[in-house]
Amino acid sequence: MLRRAVSSTDAREVSAGVHIMTNQEFTALMADYERLVYTVCHRLVRDGAAAEDLTQETFLSAYAHRDRCPVGFERQWLARIAVNKAKDHLQNAYAR
Repeated sequence: MLRRAVSSTDAREVSAGVHIMTNQEFTALMADYERLVYTVCHRLVRDGAAAEDLTQETFLSAYAHRDRCPVGFERQWLARIAVNKAKDHLQNAYAR
């Protein structure tokens, strides 16, 4: 029986149920869900330019925290980030 040595990163990924995405995987994720993220933002802020900015902010935040993306829940994870970005935007606009 052959055994593969498990690195600490692999063990962390398995125990957390997360897979740290490569740049190529993240690029594919962006292509797959760009429209979803934009739609979520636009429905909340009702402004096309703000929705585009929030879409970009969503993907920047997702990239910075891509190690926290649960495997199989990428769509929900991105939608939640988009909702939070839009809510923050609305709160800041209301506070002004």
